Amino acid sequence: MPPWPIPRVQGPDFYTCQHCGSRITGTTLAVEDDERLVVIEGILKILAVPDGHQVITPERRCHAPHLGASLALALRLNGVRAVFPGTEAVKAAEGLRTALDADKRGPWVLSPVYLDALTRAMDVRNAVLPSASRQHPAFDAEIRDAHARSRRAQSA
Repeated sequence: MPPWPIPRVQGPDFYTCQHCGSRITGTTLAVEDDERLVVIEGILKILAVPDGHQVITPERRCHAPHLGASLALALRLNGVRAVFPGTEAVKAAEGLRTALDADKRGPWVLSPVYLDALTRAMDVRNAVLPSASRQHPAFDAEIRDAHARSRRAQSA
């Protein structure tokens, strides 16, 4: 057993130590508006989240490959369908795909540009492979909600 407490997420903003059973909430810790509590490899950490960025936390190991496949498909079809609105958006999609390949576990702090590239790729995937859109609908909805929050934060 490790010498440090291992928190287990019990619900939104509620954690329990797997070692001693102590319970804490996010209000126990001093977290600023641009920060989020996350559990990374069993360690509770404070993650900085810049303006407009959103935190996406995959619950399953298949989520990163699922998103990576969507990005790969959209990048392949970009020359035919103009999925991405310019070279910067294409570079963002390529960068996000590389980031997902490097870190399959998350949590990911995604910029508004990354969220836009990801939702465009998901739209292409849903149009070309409708059965793939039913694989992880809750996770896809979480990403779309994060994209909407990011857009609202940018326009405010």
